[in-house]
Parts: sequence; structure tokens; C-alpha cells
Amino acid sequence: MNKVDIIMHPVRFKILQVFLDGQSKTAKKVAKELKDVPQASLYRQLDTLVKAEVLIVTEENQIRGAVEKVYSLNVPAVNMTNDDVKELTKEEHLQYFLFFTAQVTSDFETYLDNNDIDFLRDGVGYRQIALHLSDTEFLDYVKDLRKVYEKYMQNTPAINRTKRIISTITMPKKEGELKHE
Repeated sequence: MNKVDIIMHPVRFKILQVFLDGQSKTAKKVAKELKDVPQASLYRQLDTLVKAEVLIVTEENQIRGAVEKVYSLNVPAVNMTNDDVKELTKEEHLQYFLFFTAQVTSDFETYLDNNDIDFLRDGVGYRQIALHLSDTEFLDYVKDLRKVYEKYMQNTPAINRTKRIISTITMPKKEGELKHE
């Protein structure tokens, strides 16, 4: 099974989202966040992620005769590279993109299910903008964005912090012929 298939599986994708805060977690903690995933399925998918080296077992604790594993995200293993996706067919790309957008839609629907929503207070928003950038300017933009992400990804969970999911999609918009500088 390739990396894309491992990551884009619906249950495994949900599990990986739980680890986006950079914290180590037991299966019990993951189950608390993913109440809709049956326990047997959760353990099976955790095992698949460990075998694929996407999750790493960082501790094993003896608890009443059983071993409780503590898992951490192997960040380099989940980062999709150009090599990971360049062999995909158009249909596979579309399938994965549709899955990605469906997951974003599901997360947004979960937010909307709250009784007291306030986009401004909750920091919720969605928009689409167009930037006219040369290839060099675009690479600078991506580097700047990466620096911002890295600055805040170091934050650990705390009472005064809310876990926020940031999703980005970037693609060129062909208007006639694209000019490369």
C-alpha cells in the first residue's frame, strides 16, 4: 500500500487529524476524540499506521496486565512529496481531492452543529482569493507561509488554546496560456 492510500483512508485520515497538535496519545485518548469510530476499527487502523511508520509507538505502559501504547505522529512520513503523487492517475487525484474536500466539509458541518456559532469569535472563515505571482514570487509566498505555520505548530494544547484545523488548496488558474518567468 502506498503512502497516499495509507493517509487518505477515511478512518486513518481522521486518526491523523487527532495527532496534528503534535501531542502523543494513547488509543484511549484517540477514541475519546473519535467517538464515531468503533474500537476494533480504531485499533486495526492504528496498527496499520504503525506498520506504515506514519505513527510511532513512543511508550509502552503496563496497565493491569495489558500494554498501553502511546503513539506519536511521524511528521516526515505524512508529508506528501511530489514523488508520492506524480504517479497517480487523473482519476486517483480526483478521488483523493474529493475525499479531502469531503473531510473539510464534514469538519465544517460538525462546527455548524454547535448551538452557539460565531464566525468572528471562533475564528471561522472561508474565502478564495487570486494572487498574480511569478514562479519566484510564488515560491517566496510558500516559504513565508511555511514559516508562519512552523511558528505556531510548536504550541502545545492548553486551556486557553483552541485546536484549529487549517486547510489549504493551491492551484494555478489557467486564463488563456500561463506565462512562466
